[in-house]
Amino acid sequence: MSAWLIVAVLLVLLLIVVVIHDLTQTRHAILRNFPVVGHFRYWLESIGPELRQYIVTSNDEERPFSRNQRSWVYASAKRELNTFGFGSDNEMERTPGYLILEPAVFAADAPAAGSLAAAPTFSMPVGKVLGASRDRAAAFRPESFVNISGMSFGALSGPAVEAMNRGAAAAGCLHNTGEGGLAVHHRHGAGVVFQIGTAYFGCRDAAGAFSLDELQRTLEGSPVRAIELKLSQGAKPGLGGLVPAAKMTPEIAAIRGVEPWKDCHSPPHHTAFRNADELLDVAERIAQ
Repeated sequence: MSAWLIVAVLLVLLLIVVVIHDLTQTRHAILRNFPVVGHFRYWLESIGPELRQYIVTSNDEERPFSRNQRSWVYASAKRELNTFGFGSDNEMERTPGYLILEPAVFAADAPAAGSLAAAPTFSMPVGKVLGASRDRAAAFRPESFVNISGMSFGALSGPAVEAMNRGAAAAGCLHNTGEGGLAVHHRHGAGVVFQIGTAYFGCRDAAGAFSLDELQRTLEGSPVRAIELKLSQGAKPGLGGLVPAAKMTPEIAAIRGVEPWKDCHSPPHHTAFRNADELLDVAERIAQ
């Protein structure tokens, strides 16, 4: 008789013994009605807490300490990186105690009385005055904490940039151009932050170097309220960006000050300055 056959016979005998035990015992009705199979029910019940902990519950539902909190304690005890972003797991808009910043375009209607979302609303002025440190003539206090960050025309279509600009105008916030230059699509009512990147689009000469004269021509009569210097290609460090020739339409090329239908390279670093002192010199020249 082979070893496999012996094992099979023993398993069958064991199964018969379990069935007889389950049918004759009087303590558990489930085992009497469902012999053998009923044991799986009790086994699943025994590991129920583990199933709920690792499969069912979210990272912040357990009590007295959530999985997020315990992970932070474990990492801290081992002197590992303990910077966890808990916020994205939490329901902030329906839980009291969270400070929610929204631009003016959001509805200001108070939530129904007694609801979880009921919370006081108030207007908070922006503390920072742009240009105040040098007594600039055009110094101003932004109206909103929440603004639109840099996304270039060329990376986004004209209608998309126009939609964001109109939304920023309705919200009373600023619209950052991104490093792609100032387009007609940025001129629909919102205050604009003109971003200067490493390729100096909208403020470059024929050789691609920074040109204060070109910058002044670009800004003349524009809605630009502030200028931002993008120090490097953050998403592409050491490489720079590349807009392929097929994407460099005459409209995009004219705004950026480059030739159409040719590859357009954004260097990984600036050529107008090499250190902090030279950066300040460039900033002073722009501000004058």
